[in-house]
Amino acid sequence: MGRRDDESFVEFVAARGDALLRTAALMCGARQDAEDILQTALEKAYRQWGRLEAGSDPEPYVRRILVNLVISRSRRWKVLREIQMARLPETPAESPNHSVELRGTLMDELRKLGPRQRAVLVLRFWEDLSEAETAQALGCSVGTVKSQASRGLARLRERLDRNLAPLGR
Repeated sequence: MGRRDDESFVEFVAARGDALLRTAALMCGARQDAEDILQTALEKAYRQWGRLEAGSDPEPYVRRILVNLVISRSRRWKVLREIQMARLPETPAESPNHSVELRGTLMDELRKLGPRQRAVLVLRFWEDLSEAETAQALGCSVGTVKSQASRGLARLRERLDRNLAPLGR
């Protein structure tokens, strides 16, 4: 039982390189990525080439390395995935006082709500009271607090969307 030499590696890559590249491209989806992964797979195979039996077929071994690299890469890219675009999306420029302007708009719209809805929203979200604490403070039921908060938030969203839409936000 002989061992493989460098010349047999060169012959293997010349004979099976294109097929392995097609396999890598099908697994990766992009030819550039497939070339990189195949290069890494061949490098790993070359390091172990002398240990492989001369009579055995090395392609399943190299293909297994290729598959493992593609799986490992896909796990990494789930976290680092980028969306490639021809042009970067336009982002609206915010003024340095954007948060102050937005707060002023929100306060104006809050003042336009009825007193009960305004009180519920202020106690629930500015004062951070629970529904039960808000109901107790207003002398109403928890159900009334829930419905008033829901209606008040819906009305605020509607008015803010209308006011902020011309600004591109």
